[in-house]
Amino acid sequence: MKINNRQLFWMIMMLEIGINLLISMTATILYAKQDAWISYILAGVMGLVLTYIAARLSSRYPRQTLIEYSAAILGKWGGKLIVIPFILQWFWVMSLILRDEFLFIRLSVLYKTPAWVIIGTMLGVVLYTVYHGGIEAIGRVSELWGPILMIILALTFALTVNNLNWPMLLPVFADTGPGPILQGALAPASLLGESVVLLMLFPFVEHPGRGTRKSLLMAVVFSSVMLLVGVLWVIMTFGPAVSGRLQFPFFEMVKLVYLMEFIQNMDIFVMAVWLVCIFVKLSIYMFITSYGVAQWTGKVRSWKKISLIVAAVTFILAMLVIILNPPAGLLLKGIWIRYVLPVNMVAIPLFLWVVSIVKGKVKVQK
Repeated sequence: MKINNRQLFWMIMMLEIGINLLISMTATILYAKQDAWISYILAGVMGLVLTYIAARLSSRYPRQTLIEYSAAILGKWGGKLIVIPFILQWFWVMSLILRDEFLFIRLSVLYKTPAWVIIGTMLGVVLYTVYHGGIEAIGRVSELWGPILMIILALTFALTVNNLNWPMLLPVFADTGPGPILQGALAPASLLGESVVLLMLFPFVEHPGRGTRKSLLMAVVFSSVMLLVGVLWVIMTFGPAVSGRLQFPFFEMVKLVYLMEFIQNMDIFVMAVWLVCIFVKLSIYMFITSYGVAQWTGKVRSWKKISLIVAAVTFILAMLVIILNPPAGLLLKGIWIRYVLPVNMVAIPLFLWVVSIVKGKVKVQK
């Protein structure tokens, strides 16, 4: 199972743009108001730093996944223990993505459809792709749909120019200050930081090296630019007060596309592409979870069978999240930003990278 650098670029792009456009804007605008675009610039820089650290770490072990080289760095049991937060995160992310997909589809088109139908359908398609095609199928889907996503987003921005009100961005910095802007940057930064999935994907690239690191960093840069334009357009369309109260502000903005009485209902196209992004993201997480658990348990050859168990557990978790219905803001701020961002995206990769460098220098001296 191999992918090339171009496919990896589109995989990371679709992984980061889809869900970020949907859920992070409201939280950022609530804190930073009309200066949310500054928060997104800071988030892009943070995402690049996190991606660089993860890429440098993986470059030291280009033929091994996180599960393998963590054991090589810290020993068998130390390696197994330090990756447990990642495995828990992967399961948790899949269940939350499915919950967000259910809420979005129910709100938009299928109001009375039972949750288990929507969740089960998407999960079934993802499982089929991962089980039969593996990472290669995900890479090909991303390579096909990634450019289409960019074209539709570009058309969306172009067709909504007439709705923009530039004074909505004023005053700059005066009403917020560094604290709220930095706090607003944490939500998009934590989602851009999901590029650390490369810790599991790096060895599946045909020729991992500098080209791979460049593809990863360029994917984060392009994602950050698209998200920056997106939040600027939302603020200039609705203003910070209204945008901060909308559940899906970008999608609501797309509904306003109306040109010459025949170009309208663009939200259908955006919804379709967004669902493809969710499909790609779920497929990536399903693959790395199945393969990672198989490596963690020492049953790599049975990773496809383990994917069936992973899918069943994910379905149960997603249904529990829907039934309990915890506030999205609480999950994003109370768990994702407070624990996942500092631990899984910063502390553990940085710690493994530093330890691997120190161990390498000790071996050279001996």
